[in-house]
Amino acid sequence: MSASLSVFEKEHAAREKYIYFVCGLAGALVAYIVKDYFPVRPIDFIGELTMSAMISLTLCLAFGMVHIQFFIKGTSINKDVLVADEELKNFVNTLVARKAGQCNLSVNTKTGKEYTTEEIEASIVNLKASRDIDFNRMTKWFWWSTVWFIVCHIFLVFGFFFLIYSKFTA
Repeated sequence: MSASLSVFEKEHAAREKYIYFVCGLAGALVAYIVKDYFPVRPIDFIGELTMSAMISLTLCLAFGMVHIQFFIKGTSINKDVLVADEELKNFVNTLVARKAGQCNLSVNTKTGKEYTTEEIEASIVNLKASRDIDFNRMTKWFWWSTVWFIVCHIFLVFGFFFLIYSKFTA
C-alpha cells in the first residue's frame, strides 16, 4: 500500500470520527438541556436562551447528519470515478500495445471475445465522458457536504453560546 493511500485512509477515518463526535456532543447537550427543562409562562430571557440552545444544538445535529450523508454519497461517486480511471488506463495501455504491434489480448468479459481497436477507442471515449460526468457530480456532493459541515459548526457554536450564557445569567 502506498504511503499516500495510508495517509488518506487515516485522514478519512479522523474526519469521520470528528463529525460523529460533533453530532454525539450536540445530541448529548440537547438531552442534558431537555432533562431539566420546564417551560415557564411567560417565557423569560433565560427560557429564551435555553430554547435557543436546544434549537441550535438540534439543528447542529441535523446538519451534521446531512453532512455525513452527503459525504458518503460523494465518496461513493469518487469510487466510481476511480474505477473508471483504472478501466480507462487499461484501455489506453491496451490500445498503445496493440498499435505498437505487441501481443496484448484484451477480452470483453461480457461476450468473451477479443476487443477490436475500434471498440477500444469507443470505450475510451465513453469512459472519459462518464468519468467527467461522475467527477462533476462528485464535486457537487463534496461541495454541499462542506456547506453542511460549516452550517453544523455554526449552530454548534451558537448552541454553546446560548447554553453557557443561560447558565451564567441565572
